[in-house]
Amino acid sequence: MVGNFGLMVARVQGDSMAPEYHSGDLVLIRKSRKVKRNNVVIAHRPDREDLLIIKRVITITNNGYWLQGDNSEFSDDSRLFGEVPKNLVKGIVMFKYWPLFTN
Repeated sequence: MVGNFGLMVARVQGDSMAPEYHSGDLVLIRKSRKVKRNNVVIAHRPDREDLLIIKRVITITNNGYWLQGDNSEFSDDSRLFGEVPKNLVKGIVMFKYWPLFTN
């Protein structure tokens, strides 16, 4: 991830967010504390903080977020490691910018 002006770039690894995001996709992320339900976010995994994950916000509490992958069969998410504290969320995925077109 590279960050300038509140923006970051990340490469998706794995297919936990298929069909919207696939392994190898590049996404633009905006640093933000205004996370809403259904946003797709990049966060540090709570039980392995060296690992970044891309997941969808399902619920929001005072302390954190319940995050799940869209492709639940292939997703390690809050069903495994629980709620993700707010301070572990790096930002909101704005859009995929590579590849430009997919089948």
